[in-house]
Amino acid sequence: MDTQKMKVQKLVPTEYNGKWGFIDAVTGKEVVPFIYDYAYAFSVGLALVRQNGWWGYVDKTGKEVIPCIYNPAWSFTKTGLAAVCMEGKCGFIDQTGKEVIPFIYDDARYFNKDGKAKVKLNGETFFIDVKGNRVE
Repeated sequence: MDTQKMKVQKLVPTEYNGKWGFIDAVTGKEVVPFIYDYAYAFSVGLALVRQNGWWGYVDKTGKEVIPCIYNPAWSFTKTGLAAVCMEGKCGFIDQTGKEVIPFIYDDARYFNKDGKAKVKLNGETFFIDVKGNRVE
């Protein structure tokens, strides 16, 4: 593989006529159509997008890898997990949309650089690790 000929495509979330999509930072060409209510930058290969008030994830080809069924949701971190909420309960999914940490929390946030995520359960706030175990 000739790495000198490989180009890394940088996609930028962009608003156009009140809708969000992604353009190639170098060419300015539309890569992901302008159909979303909001879009965040790509993180670990997927971008968080909102459509009709619900959040999901697209890949760099514009394919909706994880449907817009969550509210709210956070971007993926280097752990490969993202905090998402459904019907008032929060948990964590992997990049295929599979539930990895059950939807039992009243609130959940992204994993920080130490590999811990802040969650809330029955009025108590604490941290968990990527396996869902409580940590200090």
